[in-house]
Amino acid sequence: MVKQIYSKFALKVATVTVINQAEELIPILVLCPSQNEKQLFSHADFSGYCFHYLEYSCLQNTPPRIKDQVDLVAFCQDAINYAQAHQIVAIYYSFDITNLVAAIVCEKLNLFGPRFESVVQCFHKFYAREIDSYPPGYSVVQWENERKLAIDEQILTKLKFPLFVKPVCSSYGMFCGKVNQPEQLPELCNHLAKNYQPWWHIYQVLFQEFIDGRKYPLATTSQVPLLVEEMISGQPLTCDGFVYQGQVNFVGLVDTLEAEDGSVACYIFPAQVNFKQQQSIYDRVTNFIQDSGLDNSFFSAEFWLQGQDIPILIEMNARMSATFGFLYQQSLNFNLPKAALKLAQGICPQIPQPTSSEEIITSCRLYISTRKSGLASTLFDFNLAQQTLDCSQLITFNCAPGEQIQETHYHPTPLAELNLVGANRDALQFYGEHLRNALLLERRSPTYEISVVQECPIQGGEGLCYDGETNQLFCLDYGNPQLIQLCLTTRQVQRFPLPVLCYGVAVLTKSTLVLSGELGLVEFNLHTQEITPIIETYQGKQLVSNDVIIDPTGNIWFNTINEDTTGIRDTGKLLRCNPQGQIQEMFAGLGYANGMGLSPDGRSLYVLDSLERSVHVFAINGDCSEFYHNRQFIVSQEDEGVPDGLAVDHSGHLWVTFWFGGKVVCIDPRSQARVREIILPVMNISSVSIVNSSPKLFACSSAVSWEGGKVLAPWYVDDLAVSQQGYIFEIDIY
Repeated sequence: MVKQIYSKFALKVATVTVINQAEELIPILVLCPSQNEKQLFSHADFSGYCFHYLEYSCLQNTPPRIKDQVDLVAFCQDAINYAQAHQIVAIYYSFDITNLVAAIVCEKLNLFGPRFESVVQCFHKFYAREIDSYPPGYSVVQWENERKLAIDEQILTKLKFPLFVKPVCSSYGMFCGKVNQPEQLPELCNHLAKNYQPWWHIYQVLFQEFIDGRKYPLATTSQVPLLVEEMISGQPLTCDGFVYQGQVNFVGLVDTLEAEDGSVACYIFPAQVNFKQQQSIYDRVTNFIQDSGLDNSFFSAEFWLQGQDIPILIEMNARMSATFGFLYQQSLNFNLPKAALKLAQGICPQIPQPTSSEEIITSCRLYISTRKSGLASTLFDFNLAQQTLDCSQLITFNCAPGEQIQETHYHPTPLAELNLVGANRDALQFYGEHLRNALLLERRSPTYEISVVQECPIQGGEGLCYDGETNQLFCLDYGNPQLIQLCLTTRQVQRFPLPVLCYGVAVLTKSTLVLSGELGLVEFNLHTQEITPIIETYQGKQLVSNDVIIDPTGNIWFNTINEDTTGIRDTGKLLRCNPQGQIQEMFAGLGYANGMGLSPDGRSLYVLDSLERSVHVFAINGDCSEFYHNRQFIVSQEDEGVPDGLAVDHSGHLWVTFWFGGKVVCIDPRSQARVREIILPVMNISSVSIVNSSPKLFACSSAVSWEGGKVLAPWYVDDLAVSQQGYIFEIDIY
């Protein structure tokens, strides 16, 4: 139940929405909830609470943005008055600004939570440095205007360059910069302070109202203060936990992996640290908390690790890391929002304790970010992500397609987050980077557009074949044995059940197809659905044919495979059935015969060998009186998947799909160079077909595992997300 509340007193700046209103439920005031939090709290797991969402439209939390004139003092007063009038028993928050507001409300109403002064000592980076036992060299710059900049003399005489400049109070890595030489410092400080000034004014007014300015002059000064400290590098890491009645409890350590530009690429739990480093971090955090007086609060401490040296504390946050909720839930079965609600009520959360490190699975939150600006839908493929990933809860969107994304000088904008789980952290990062390449439009060069053919849901896609004469697309589904016929003119679909698994399709006439598969080679009549065998056995054995094509003179070319669930059992052959129905073996020794295609002039026949990751090129003439194996060339490396399907376009280029590789690659067979790549968000791409009358191709994927091909699987396969269905992709290339 959702209800808009109009209080007896007038709220000055805030608005309130109440969820699950009932007298028997526990009333919780949620400060500036995100859309993800609203969605989370609507679940049955939180049905015991009545949530009062207190929101401030002038402020955006993620990423932080000032939308209009902000008065945090008025917002605090609204929160205090509302909480008092509605018998609120606990305050929930997850962002820096709401952390400050929550501490003020808890202190004024004597609710369980941290003191405001202790939160300020964490949030204000200068005072946090003052508390820290082993800080890097640091000082402060105060900016009044472009002509008045107060630089402490010790910055130039005592601190070692390069230096890092950042606001004393900020979030999200905003308004930061590096200085290599002393003469660069004034220009950078002027630039950062000028942009940071609106934010500092918001904090300064709040601090003037609720903290002793004589004790904390750098919290109430009208000049804009910037922290200047010696540049630190190393492996970033975060330590999370909470303090309950003076007792420090640790939840976990999370590694931060950075992109080449220094921004956050992903977070991974558990962190790769040894016992000595872990104890050193725990000791540093415990000492800081005791010295700051932080109590009855979650904390999130960020460190740099430099070999075996003492970890360097970057900052201490007096709040939980909401971003890590997925990591702790998946790896520890620790529900961070539930724990925060318990702590806010004065109840000590219980942290599950695995008996060994081997029991902890690896979880990863990976960002898909951009430094571009523009409409979000022009930067990120929302439709493709929603159609292929959203249903499996792999992805969380941080913006709407119609939202305007502004370029920032300090931080890329995270458009979405990927939630990945597995045993191998390198494999999770590989998969995350693959999905970045598939969904970020800026990475599609040359440009292409991908859409899912929603009229044709499938399980095991295979055997794509386009008939240009009728504008029909045929596809086989071996997950649910059937033939699918899609008219591209009307978008009407027909499905024909098949008695056994089939893998290849070729058009013989307008009404007749040739199918290859477990029955060997058969004709299929589209009008009567009658199946007529062409060849069922070969050399006394049941023939299993993988792919089939028909040349302009009516020769049917098909290949054979021999595999079971344990692997590939024997080599395959290339066979030809002439128009008179005579079968001839043309080539033997194919490791695992797969996709085939003919060059536009009909003089070259291409056959993929998945086992050898190569293409065999056969030279032929019109009547096949001349046929020989011309050459063979490699088309893939072992770590990029297995070449599977093949099609030839009107210019003679080969389009090759990659099972385990999530892509379609265009190759020039003459130079063997890659012309372009199409990256898809699912990994098992099985077949491709070209529409030569337009710059379009179709590719399909499979959710049915390839048991016999496991021996060919790259190192990362076991940690890939399992697709719940197959897809047919319509790809416009430019």
